[in-house]
Amino acid sequence: MRAVVIDAFNQSGSVRELRDPKIEPGSVLVRVTVAGINPIDWKVRAGKAGDRSFPLVLGQDFAGTVERVGDGVTRVGVGDRVFGCARSHGSYAEKTLIGENDHTSPFARLPGGIIDTTGAALPTPCMTALGSLDILGIGKESDVLIVGAAGAVGSAAVQIAHARGAQVTAVVRPGQSDGLPGFGAQNVVEADGDFMEPVRRAHAEPFDAVLDMVSSGDTLKAHLPLYARGGKLVTTIHVADESWFAERGIGASNVAAFETGAASPKGLETIAQMVLDGTLRVQSAAERPLEEAPAVLDDLQSGKLHGKIVLRVA
Repeated sequence: MRAVVIDAFNQSGSVRELRDPKIEPGSVLVRVTVAGINPIDWKVRAGKAGDRSFPLVLGQDFAGTVERVGDGVTRVGVGDRVFGCARSHGSYAEKTLIGENDHTSPFARLPGGIIDTTGAALPTPCMTALGSLDILGIGKESDVLIVGAAGAVGSAAVQIAHARGAQVTAVVRPGQSDGLPGFGAQNVVEADGDFMEPVRRAHAEPFDAVLDMVSSGDTLKAHLPLYARGGKLVTTIHVADESWFAERGIGASNVAAFETGAASPKGLETIAQMVLDGTLRVQSAAERPLEEAPAVLDDLQSGKLHGKIVLRVA
């Protein structure tokens, strides 16, 4: 099979032939049609996301069709369309292997009303958004601030929070606000740099819930006036000093997507249903061929690339 592979951290990666993953009891062999690209992919490539064994197939999000199942598999059968994460075997490949009960690589059937391009764009960002909002306890009449709302995680979080009845204030960079009111943001703040004062002008009261995908640890602390005492703060980039915030009456959490209940087959099924019923609209994903994966990751890492990109594998 063709796959995008590295043999050591900080390599760009190249497409080469590998043996198909070996089917095992409880495992599912998937023929990948589309692979989703996420910021975590370049972080894995750069050695910033834990140890890995080599050769390493890059990527984790995918959509495809079940080619074979191992002994004991009960949830899917040959020919089923599926989507999810393949963290152990990677997704930038013609085939990947996932364990039916591997909680680090959740997958689910992809409904007929969702195309593979959309399915591959959903797993990591939408599970991260869903899990973060669950930790924040977002429900009817919650008042939530979402920082970095134009990204894949942020735009999903805006829509899910709105669907739950929350009042949403979204913070984006200048020129990134298009579409957010339609996603359900009551207030949209464009800010280049520090955004505390623009947010306070748009929303005078502190927030009971804050989801921040972009701010540094020092910035989170400097924005203490935005958080209501007794409220909750979630950051997806692991920079919150949880003890510091606890001393000030704020419940801060550094969220890893695969450590939440949303990172599960049930979470993926919930996300797919939201897409089907129109609650969640996915950012239009641009397709690139598998061979361009290294260059796309380079641009994503350098900050040159914006918008959702997927790789057409088959």
